[in-house]
Amino acid sequence: MTSTKEALWRTLEHLTAEQFKNFKWFLKEGDMENGFPAIPEARLEGADRLDTIDLMVQKYRCPGAVQKTMKILRKINRNDLVQDLSNQSNEENLLGFRCR
Repeated sequence: MTSTKEALWRTLEHLTAEQFKNFKWFLKEGDMENGFPAIPEARLEGADRLDTIDLMVQKYRCPGAVQKTMKILRKINRNDLVQDLSNQSNEENLLGFRCR
């Protein structure tokens, strides 16, 4: 069984360096309208994929981290990864969200 954090890691591993940079940019911008406050730039600076996932889970909890990831992936035109994460969410009930 795949944990939520592992599913997020597998998803972010498919991003190029430029896409990952853009992903982090959207995290520092935040989206208060949808309940996703910004993650401070200082926390994201130098953060690798695993660190970024930990920051997202701390800030948004597991369900929010998955939802925020999907929103950003759509913005950077990685709908293939949205679909993969969505499939994992359905299969593993990641949207029920217990972090492991």
